[in-house]
Amino acid sequence: MYGHPDNLSSRSSNLLRSRLQSVDLVWREAPSEPIFVGGTGRSGTTIAGQLLGRHAQVGSTNPRELRFIASFGGLADAYAGQCTPEEVIANLRAHWYVRIKPSGARSGLFRRVSEAELDLLAADYESGFPVDPFVASRRFAETIVSSRTRRNPLSRWVDTTPANARNADRVLALFPEGKVVHMMRDGRDVAASFVSKPFGPSEVIQGLDAWRDRMIEAHRAEVNCPVGRVLRVNLEQLASTDRDATLTQLLDFLGLPADAQLSRWFANSVVGAQVHGGRWRRDYDDAIAAAVDQRYGEILEELDGLGVPHP
Repeated sequence: MYGHPDNLSSRSSNLLRSRLQSVDLVWREAPSEPIFVGGTGRSGTTIAGQLLGRHAQVGSTNPRELRFIASFGGLADAYAGQCTPEEVIANLRAHWYVRIKPSGARSGLFRRVSEAELDLLAADYESGFPVDPFVASRRFAETIVSSRTRRNPLSRWVDTTPANARNADRVLALFPEGKVVHMMRDGRDVAASFVSKPFGPSEVIQGLDAWRDRMIEAHRAEVNCPVGRVLRVNLEQLASTDRDATLTQLLDFLGLPADAQLSRWFANSVVGAQVHGGRWRRDYDDAIAAAVDQRYGEILEELDGLGVPHP
């Protein structure tokens, strides 16, 4: 299933390389073990990505949530035959090239590539996909991610798109040398956090049900992944109750040595107060908190019956 860059026409490949270089866009064909951090949303993906991005051998993507690889209708879905390359490009332009955050700030892939550069890359991806979908998809992703990086372009990179967990099997089909870190958090706190933001469910029980659905989706994806390519990390353990052991487990899973800068940032920034544990009790009156706790217990019983791991 996997191809090689030589399968593409060397003439068209060299032409595109020349055109990309003419607009100062870095070309890449060989990634090195990318790291995909995902979760249900509000589960610690940002903290984990910031932590790993402090390691000397890892660079955070810009933006930190790439989205165009793992999200619905993205690169991994097209490689799995669930959409077309043309639909990927349409989704990228509509949703991921410029993304307005709830704060009003602008984020997205425009930080990495200009519209002219994107036009070149999209044309190569769409024309190359029928010839070798693996090569075309990888070259498209890697060139965007590594464009004009200030760090070593051969370093590993970490992306924190939440959908990385729910689409882990498709992401790892496209990046078989990559690894997925699934950040988990108490569903009651996830639900309370959802409600506090101007996106997602607006009612806490609905937030719990959304957490349930995403945990099940992530489990279904994980069972289809190669053994040893996905690690579940409990946010509460990483930030509070079992800090050192959880960090060691995470670094060992990723094959990363100890790093002084990462350790300092971990000690100072990944702390229990960031987790906001128990906010589902603090944010609601006793009656609502009791209803949340009851529904959470029902969900955990269901997850146990399905064999879905949870915090």
